[in-house]
Amino acid sequence: MRISPARSISTARPISTEQPISTAQPARPQPAVRVARALRQAARRVYEGRVPFRIGQLVVGDDPFNGRREGTVEVIRAPFVGLRVPGTPAGTLFYFDHRNVRQPE
Repeated sequence: MRISPARSISTARPISTEQPISTAQPARPQPAVRVARALRQAARRVYEGRVPFRIGQLVVGDDPFNGRREGTVEVIRAPFVGLRVPGTPAGTLFYFDHRNVRQPE
């Protein structure tokens, strides 16, 4: 017994299974995009600035919220400096803005 295919009632175009696949390279960024990226990176560097302390250096952090604490620099994540203060539980760090940290007198 032979089964014949049903006739299509739709008048739409048949879907082609042989669609061309694009092998082109991704588009290069436009000049405006490159300029914006460069300006964003420069602004981030200016905002973060350079922290003038090294890990392990003895410093004094003075902040109205954290108070004055003397400790060693453990973490530097610009613009913040994390201090390990003697007498506090292990793993306790106090973070200060690097502008509020100075070397002891």
